[in-house]
Amino acid sequence: MLGPNFEGVYGVTANPLRLVFMMGAVWRLSKEVEGRSLNLLEIGSWCGSSALTWGQALDLYNKAKGDLTCVDPWAPFNDLAENPGEIGADMEQALARDEPFRVFQENIKFLPKGIDVHIFRGRSSDILPTLDRDSFDLIYIDGDHGYETVSSDIEMSRALIREGGIICGDDLELQAHECDATIARARPTLDLFLDEPSQTHYHPGVTLAVGENFGPASSWYGFWAMQKKEGRWLRVNLDGMPPHIPTHLPAQSLIGLKALLMEHGLL
Repeated sequence: MLGPNFEGVYGVTANPLRLVFMMGAVWRLSKEVEGRSLNLLEIGSWCGSSALTWGQALDLYNKAKGDLTCVDPWAPFNDLAENPGEIGADMEQALARDEPFRVFQENIKFLPKGIDVHIFRGRSSDILPTLDRDSFDLIYIDGDHGYETVSSDIEMSRALIREGGIICGDDLELQAHECDATIARARPTLDLFLDEPSQTHYHPGVTLAVGENFGPASSWYGFWAMQKKEGRWLRVNLDGMPPHIPTHLPAQSLIGLKALLMEHGLL
């Protein structure tokens, strides 16, 4: 294989601009730990795009000094009656054939040398309680987007993150103060919903869970992050972040991402 496989359903991802800011979170941490190895955890790995993004960031900003723990059941999870749509159906069919896990295993072979990967195949509710408390520098939450699951993932992550660490995640298109996300309580398996006033598609479960736990979070195009400092949760400052583009993306995606960075004045 000449490179990682992110074609078709294997490359399903949200706004690729978020990957640049994910790398920025590692850049921020690396400036604070003074050369210490970083321990990263991601909840939800799919086919490895986020894992390769973290790996490249560790290689670029922390001299490949770090560990990455990936937690994902790689099993059907979506309530298609609540969340109809072609992409979701394609993902569920791929999961039923066990394809995403096999693709993930092949794709992470392209991680930079020196980065240790620990893979736990199972639900976060089963795996996270077995991990060491106060042991991770960054925890990325991008698993099931249902309100109850996101709330649980955040609660368990609080016990696992160490002082100075960052809890972050994907799919925060709108914050709780910007919309009415309480629909997430009534429809806990709801994934994506249209906010009529703003005409924005967002993930109510993520919006409500993040709002209840952190209030307004620092956010960039849907990627959100909060940092633990002296027992408080503070917004993350990425001013001065180098706008590096993850190199594992397909060629057409790289071209599109570079255009987006230029359009938003980030490159």
